[in-house]
Amino acid sequence: MLLAHAPAGYLLTRILSRTIYRDAVDPKRSDRLYQIMMAAGVIGSIAPDFDFIYHIFIDSARTPHHSYFTHFPFFWFSAMVLSIVIGRVTGKKTFAIAAVTACAGAILHLVCDTLTGVVYWLAPFNMHGFNVFTVSDVHVWWVTNYIEHWTFLVEIAIIFTAMVIFLRVRETVGHLLEIFRQSAALRAIIIRLAICIAGISMIVLVGSLRFNIDNRILKIVLSLKDRVLSFL
Repeated sequence: MLLAHAPAGYLLTRILSRTIYRDAVDPKRSDRLYQIMMAAGVIGSIAPDFDFIYHIFIDSARTPHHSYFTHFPFFWFSAMVLSIVIGRVTGKKTFAIAAVTACAGAILHLVCDTLTGVVYWLAPFNMHGFNVFTVSDVHVWWVTNYIEHWTFLVEIAIIFTAMVIFLRVRETVGHLLEIFRQSAALRAIIIRLAICIAGISMIVLVGSLRFNIDNRILKIVLSLKDRVLSFL
């Protein structure tokens, strides 16, 4: 995946806060523990790609990006188990929740990467790579190949879903409708704007149709002219 890792981590964190941690976390944006959990989930969901800094600036892209330990599921599963143990021993609930959420986000990152990229799920014990679909190298730049592959629609769907939930589209539309119903002045302004937009749209539509009709008539006239000249 290219762009949907953070949105996927956001969605995962919302699910965790309402299922596994529903008794410990109040899933409201004003709740501090929820804020910490959300930050951990989003950061964790992009954490495996932090190795890109080493990959580009130190390794000079000589080693495959997914062959670093940050892309090994074993590393994140181990970190998750260790986080749970530390949380139980020390009694630090906030640390345990944040750490487990971050590790879960990282594991989700690897699941998403497996869709089209190679992930070594058995590493470091076995370096056999797994992936669901293969993206053909049609273009020189790999990003173009990925964007043109149908699986990019999955990424768009994840981003769109996260945006709808994050922006509270349903709640926002409800507030706007309530304001619209209560304010006569706002209704009048919106109706005037709607009439103006409809008028401009009609002018553009009629002009476009007329332009197309004029072009067709001109083509017919020119065709007839060519035929007449061919008989002379």
